[in-house]
Amino acid sequence: MCIKAGNDELDSLKALMTMSLNALIAEVFDKDLDDLALNLSLTKDLGMDFEKEQELLLLINEYFDGLNVDLSENDSLAALFQTVVNSEFEEVSH
Repeated sequence: MCIKAGNDELDSLKALMTMSLNALIAEVFDKDLDDLALNLSLTKDLGMDFEKEQELLLLINEYFDGLNVDLSENDSLAALFQTVVNSEFEEVSH
């Protein structure tokens, strides 16, 4: 299977990472992928509590090579997606 999104391989990889993170969020919050939008808040809209926060942090850590994120600074899905995807490409952009 070949997936192409964006103008180059880097854009395609970022799109795959975004899809993976979207799937993790849907799993943790028991939502359909179609119910998720970038403007949603983890706490206000999805009702994240301590248990769900820990589950999400663990899954992000497992799926994204030991990545640790601060969800207090990334409450919107847009901010979380940007943090996760950008963290994987910090070295590439330097």
